[in-house]
Amino acid sequence: MTRTPSKWWERTLYQTLASYSRAHLLRIGLRTDLFEALRQPKTVNQLTQNSQLAPDLLQAWLRAAASHGLIRMVRERDRAYQIHGLAKWLLETPNSRPLIALIEETIEGYGPMLERMPDLIKEGARPEFGSPLESRRAAEIARLVERQALSALGRIPGVRGARRLLDIGCGHGGYLVGMLRRYRDAHGVGIEQDAEVAEIARRNLQAADLLRRCEIRIGEFMGLDFAAGSYDLIMLNNNLHYFAPGIRSALFDRIFSRLVPGGVFVIQTAVVSDRTAARLMGYTAKSAVFDLYLRAHDNLHGLPDLGELHAGLLAAGFETVAETAFLPGGAARYVWGRAPREQLAG
Repeated sequence: MTRTPSKWWERTLYQTLASYSRAHLLRIGLRTDLFEALRQPKTVNQLTQNSQLAPDLLQAWLRAAASHGLIRMVRERDRAYQIHGLAKWLLETPNSRPLIALIEETIEGYGPMLERMPDLIKEGARPEFGSPLESRRAAEIARLVERQALSALGRIPGVRGARRLLDIGCGHGGYLVGMLRRYRDAHGVGIEQDAEVAEIARRNLQAADLLRRCEIRIGEFMGLDFAAGSYDLIMLNNNLHYFAPGIRSALFDRIFSRLVPGGVFVIQTAVVSDRTAARLMGYTAKSAVFDLYLRAHDNLHGLPDLGELHAGLLAAGFETVAETAFLPGGAARYVWGRAPREQLAG
């Protein structure tokens, strides 16, 4: 058996630590608006002019950021730097805002949680998730897969014909905007527990000129009043982990009763997939850490067991239960159920 050389493992360790450092260097550049300032070449003197930046730390950050390929020196005579590589792409990509939120969540959320993990594994008290900042970041990050997820939604039988939509935990309203744009005679209702996030959803719908066809309600689905047999499509996008396994039977029953006969219920969820495509794209590692992060909170729950999810939907009365994947290797997918066409709502 061939042994992996010690030097290879040493390089792997250094690369791991470099990734951690790079994330923080990115965050520094974003939070101080240095990346924005460096869209055009600038020197230390130009960057500190009319600012309160410490010249020595700024110079050290510039060297460090350059060593990680985030900026580059474009004029040696006066040591002028300009944004480059990953940082340049991050500011210019259409997904800039959710990706920046992901960086913040990795450092502010995942970082401290993983630091506490040794104690949590030893049965330490688990914190609760749900501060306003955490809720806003989670809603922003969820937008990263909206385009692929909306495309997958259109492939689920019964969705294209849905005209009365309910989005439970609607976040920033991206799915409602996407669906109402596609289906111009559809109407929607979004439920969001966080009032600030709900207001962002309203603004996004208003900006898309869709607020006249959509209502955003603040609260929890299990406590709000909805008439039986009201909706053709009910969505639960990437937030099943907010519902404890012990209440999911009641949740599915309530959702089933609010669907019209033949209505569709869709659950978007990440999956710890061991398929080659998921591993090569990094989705397996990402989903596994996400599952760990969820379980480390007292009020969140891990990624679902797909077999149990299918069984729960069938027990609620759904006639057809299936899956539609939309990330490589099935790393994210919809688990969906369709109510019988002869269902009696009530």
